[in-house]
Amino acid sequence: MASFPSLENKQCQYKYDVFLSFRGEDTRKNFVDHLHDHLWRRGIAAFRDDHHCHLQRGKCIKPEILRAIEQSRYVLVIFSENYASSTWCLEEVAKAVECKDINEGSVIPIFYKFDPSDIRKLRGNFGRDFAKTEETYTGDMGDIKRWKDALSKVAGLAGRELKDGHKTQFIRQIIGEIENKLGPHPSYVVGNLVGMHSRVAKVVKLLCLGESGARSIAVTDEICGQFDDGCSFLNDVKENSENNGLIYLQRRFLGDILQEDNVGIGDDHIGANMIKKLVRDKKVLLILDDVDKKEQLEKLAGDLEWFAPGSRIIITTRDKHLLIKYGVNDIYKAEELSFDEALQLFSWKAFRSNHLPTEFKELAKQVIRYAGGLPLVIDVLGSFLDEENLLQWESALASLKECPEGEIFNRLRMSYDGLRQNEKEIFLDIACFFKGKKKPYVTEVLDNCGFYADFGINTLAQRSLIKIVDNRLWMHDLLQEMAWKIVHLESPQEPGKRSRVWLFEDICHILSKNSGTGKVKAIVLQSGDHRTMHLNGESFTNMTNLRLLDVRAIHLSSGFKHLSNELRLLTWDNYNLRSFPPSFLPKNLVKLHMQDSLLCSLSRGEKVLEKLKVINLNGSELFMETPNFIYVPNLETLIFKGCKALSQVHPSIGNLERLCLLDLGECENLTGLPDSVGNLRSLKDLNLSGCSNLEELPESIGGLECLEELDISETAITHLPSSLTSLKNLRKLRFHVSKGRQQIFWRTLMRTLRKALNSRCPRLPSFSGLSSLTELYMSGCNLLDGEIPNDIGCLPSLRSLNLAQNSFTTITASIEHISDLQSLIINRCKKLEVLPRLPESTMVVAAEDCLKLERISNPFIICTAPDSGFYFLNCSSLLPQDLDLTLQQKYSLSLLHYIFCCSTNSFWGTYVVSPCLQCEIPEWFGYQAVGPSLSIDMPPDWHYDSWRGFAICASFERINCSPCQDLENDHFIFCGFHADGNQLGPLFRFPIRFVNSGCLWLGYVSDTQFPCDTNWETMSNHIVASFTITNPGLKVEKCGVHLVYELSAVIFNDLLVRQCSSSPRDWDRFYHEIESQREVASAYRDSTGQFLYKVNEDVMSCGVREHLSHPHIDCYLLMDYQFMVWFQSLNEQLSHHDLNS
Repeated sequence: MASFPSLENKQCQYKYDVFLSFRGEDTRKNFVDHLHDHLWRRGIAAFRDDHHCHLQRGKCIKPEILRAIEQSRYVLVIFSENYASSTWCLEEVAKAVECKDINEGSVIPIFYKFDPSDIRKLRGNFGRDFAKTEETYTGDMGDIKRWKDALSKVAGLAGRELKDGHKTQFIRQIIGEIENKLGPHPSYVVGNLVGMHSRVAKVVKLLCLGESGARSIAVTDEICGQFDDGCSFLNDVKENSENNGLIYLQRRFLGDILQEDNVGIGDDHIGANMIKKLVRDKKVLLILDDVDKKEQLEKLAGDLEWFAPGSRIIITTRDKHLLIKYGVNDIYKAEELSFDEALQLFSWKAFRSNHLPTEFKELAKQVIRYAGGLPLVIDVLGSFLDEENLLQWESALASLKECPEGEIFNRLRMSYDGLRQNEKEIFLDIACFFKGKKKPYVTEVLDNCGFYADFGINTLAQRSLIKIVDNRLWMHDLLQEMAWKIVHLESPQEPGKRSRVWLFEDICHILSKNSGTGKVKAIVLQSGDHRTMHLNGESFTNMTNLRLLDVRAIHLSSGFKHLSNELRLLTWDNYNLRSFPPSFLPKNLVKLHMQDSLLCSLSRGEKVLEKLKVINLNGSELFMETPNFIYVPNLETLIFKGCKALSQVHPSIGNLERLCLLDLGECENLTGLPDSVGNLRSLKDLNLSGCSNLEELPESIGGLECLEELDISETAITHLPSSLTSLKNLRKLRFHVSKGRQQIFWRTLMRTLRKALNSRCPRLPSFSGLSSLTELYMSGCNLLDGEIPNDIGCLPSLRSLNLAQNSFTTITASIEHISDLQSLIINRCKKLEVLPRLPESTMVVAAEDCLKLERISNPFIICTAPDSGFYFLNCSSLLPQDLDLTLQQKYSLSLLHYIFCCSTNSFWGTYVVSPCLQCEIPEWFGYQAVGPSLSIDMPPDWHYDSWRGFAICASFERINCSPCQDLENDHFIFCGFHADGNQLGPLFRFPIRFVNSGCLWLGYVSDTQFPCDTNWETMSNHIVASFTITNPGLKVEKCGVHLVYELSAVIFNDLLVRQCSSSPRDWDRFYHEIESQREVASAYRDSTGQFLYKVNEDVMSCGVREHLSHPHIDCYLLMDYQFMVWFQSLNEQLSHHDLNS
């Protein structure tokens, strides 16, 4: 069996598996996109220059590209028509020959519609292009010779040649060849697995999966490979269900199977129904690890009817009765390691080798005998004895001999006993309080307890006592139980004499009976337990060494006299007293969290709390007096949100040089801020929202040089300081003005900005001082026409603009120049009539309740980005009869523009959501049906080489007004394709929002989203498309599917480019000219709705000709008849519409 040293280091030194060298103008938008996407989906890391570098235009990319070639195992050179006209391509192939061993197959040539001999001999079109390059090249002439030699060598290699064959099949062959060269994927844990082969073989036999032929950990991949619809491994079900809930696990399961992140689930009952609905026709592998409750099985696996035949569910548990109760028939009991296997594992853990040093062999064998064949014990003991001397081994062996046979806890405890005291404290704290918590948080808390936590945590990880996964701390359940037992044994009968207490019953016992002692170091109530305790004021008197206290809903009677001054962390939500005990002076306190408390002040005399970093009194409505901040000089976070009685802030706040967050939101009685607030040089976030009596900001606010977020929504501010424009790092600015103050506030703001900026440079735009602003919230400001400055387009970093609930009828046209804008919110702008052109970067437009909106200037641009949405809800003036071009047609063009002009064939998404009076499927959709599914009899050879994917469409309506349906939140629409009873590819998932009336939805699924090994040729031409909505309040009324082909994309793109680059009149003339010159040699429409055109080559544009097989002769264009007729009619309308406007 392989061990760590035997891993192929050669593989590890490469960053990429494959480098793609290609001429983008020839192949990027079709062949290379398909190839690149399928490579990544097969787990092959492929580099192409426009996918990984993300370099700005004009920047020299030569070093990055050359470095990527060196970091790639193989170089795939795709020779196409214009390859030799690019010096960059020639340099790539020369570099590949220079740094790769071409005799070992490290360079793979692909001849894309080209004869290899033309490249080798530099003849034909390829030779002519190279000659032109040589003639115009002004660099070192030695480069020419290098390029020639490289071309000759690579073209002479055995490669693959694509002429007019099936492109998809060709790509499969290339991927198969690369996979053979790469070999099986190495696993980073191969050497750590012992005895797996025989055990996995038994599990495979139990599952009736046939012979896997697997070796070591590769068996997992072999098993998963038999489940085409997906696999999901849900680890630590017990732990995750307790800490994160079953919804978390349901989301992970659906996310794994649907290949989607952030699956929306309202509650675990809805989640169970979603699993049943979305997985019932899928052959999947589901692994549920460490199950301890029947409910977990019921909500994650239900019964066998939830899954398609051939699915397998593997459940691991320590409760055999649970499996029997659930009806599991085939149960496999995990076997202990054999003596030889245990010795092999122990040797690796102790010496990082499969061979034991001679002097340790006999002792190691004795250790293994006492370990009992349990992998966890062997793992921990091996790590514990790592690099120890013979005397320590003998001592450890003596301890093992004293353990009763079968007593696993005592065997594990040896590893604990061998820790330093500092490490023991850290281990017990993690086991009792911090399992699953983020490492930085735990490190900070324990550091403040004096434990040198970072070093200690790393030591525990090295000794296999904890694991760090995704920057969170975890440990095996047995190790956690061992830690609990260690704490319990400190005082089996009296919890008040134990060092740590975490169970509600034990905490209640200690506090109600006043049985706590100085031995208690930490009380942390388990999260999720919200039971209330009513106690007397003496409850904490004797616990003088308490350093961690995290409780909630403990109600004390008056007379609270003592609380430990050794506290480092104090979290006490719903604290019911007005003050702390007079003797409470916690000089080591780091964090104070007292949310929703009845505290009135924090006055502690003149005692300095130098270590205090966080004060959080969120929701403490009676709190009225901030402390003198001189005595807490190192504060970093200060939260007084919702302290409604607070009227002023102590002027000493300016001394907090480290303060990063100041939250005074909803302090309704706060009337002002001290001038000293401008001294907070580290402040990044200032929240004043909801301070309804706050009338002004101090002029000193301009001194907040690090400020990134400022929220002054719902305040009484009518005057802004001129220094506001000095906030160069401000990224988010929010203001939603109280009713009656909107206009005076906005006009004052604009006057302030213009005055401040124009006094320095009259030509600067009014917003230019806020160059880092990324989010601007101006909702509810009652803005009128002209009150948004025309130069708002000069905000270079702005991504989100919220103009909701304003009174303008138009928005300044300069919004088109906000180059990075992604989201525009104009909900409830009830007087808005026209939406101006938006920048190409725009992904989301939300326009709910814009009752007078009549015109949208550029439907193309709005919908070009993936996962974008166009939400026009309850916009009653957007009616087809009010426009020359109907909404439905505009949205159809938007979808087609995305498919044909923007798609890289690597993703799919929803792009249009809009209410229509008659939610009709656009007429150009070739296949339509009433209801949520659609049966399609596809024409012969429908999947031929230029097929690009499916355009899809659905209309739906609300069927249930119950508020429990969560109708306002995001939900999802799923689209699946089936043939011969089998699902084709994944279940495609699109986010979607509920609307009050009917809604039309359009989307696109690229052909690259289907598995590359899908055999379209052998399957039936009868395909079923089905649509499902996760929200039970929505119903699919109608649906449609249309086949998208490459040639349709070419013609659409060519006509659109001409339209965009010409005046409307020129476009109109061009369109009718090409129609008038079109010579139809023959035309027929068969039963599939196809139309055949013969077009003269001289009337075709260059863009179309480049995509034809024979560019110098008359050629035939096969297009969908419905689409062609619809598109011709629509362009005539569009031309007429543009001329009139």
